[in-house]
Amino acid sequence: MMKFAATLTVSGLIGFLLLEALKILLAPIAAWLMGFVALAIKVVLVVLGAGLGLAVLALSFWAYRRYRRSHPAEADAE
Repeated sequence: MMKFAATLTVSGLIGFLLLEALKILLAPIAAWLMGFVALAIKVVLVVLGAGLGLAVLALSFWAYRRYRRSHPAEADAE
């Protein structure tokens, strides 16, 4: 019975030390990962914003050209 208890104590001690080591190691890794995810989200949002801006610019250019083609007298009178 005592042999079994000693094994549990040693494995419990090793488990506790391993858990403490992981606490020390995982805090900086988690912070780095959160920073990386934040940076990735910012890049995605900037690309989407630039794409939306280009789409609005292209759509307005297309609408202007279409208006000029369908109303040539009004556009030249200005």
